[in-house]
Amino acid sequence: MSLSLWFMVKQGNPFEKTSQELISTTIPNLLLPADQIRPFPPHITITSGIELPSGNSPQEWLDSIDCSPYSPQQNEVLLELDELVAEDPEFRKCNIALKENANLRSFAATCGKAAGFEDAETWARDEYRPHFSLLYSDIPTKEVKAKLALIEMKIGFAVGDLFACCGGALCLGGSMVLVDTSKPVVEWKDSIVATRETPFTMWRVTKALV
Repeated sequence: MSLSLWFMVKQGNPFEKTSQELISTTIPNLLLPADQIRPFPPHITITSGIELPSGNSPQEWLDSIDCSPYSPQQNEVLLELDELVAEDPEFRKCNIALKENANLRSFAATCGKAAGFEDAETWARDEYRPHFSLLYSDIPTKEVKAKLALIEMKIGFAVGDLFACCGGALCLGGSMVLVDTSKPVVEWKDSIVATRETPFTMWRVTKALV
């Protein structure tokens, strides 16, 4: 079982519903026939390819990650959606790059160490590219790039009211989950094997995106 570690929005938050609609219908309907759409839960991947140590349950492993340096409103991990991009990898075909945040990189390094990465700090500093995926597909990237302006407009319609009401804040808190991503994408919502609350995460969106 190969596991991925995600940040997820707090359940019941308005942005959870809005982002799920973007992923499940709004954006794929612009690019894909109905039989090729693969909905997945809104999330930000921290790391993937995790193999648990022998004898550790998924929940035990997740609970062992040191979150003590972080706290709400004082030393938050900021998850700020910033720039819409299209990329070649299937799982980043259309995504929103996150704004740079030192706490996010340091937390990713902590999680990388827990996952047994040989040089987690270097990986977090040089290789980790946090993003919020909107579409998984193997269609040519140029087809997505041709629709980026339209997609950006749809995102603006979807989250504009949230931005206007809260000055860019989408959600305070949420959860960190372990997901069995070896299963088909459409099964991921039912493949969460461990959950831990993250009151120290702050989800935001930049004005440039809306």
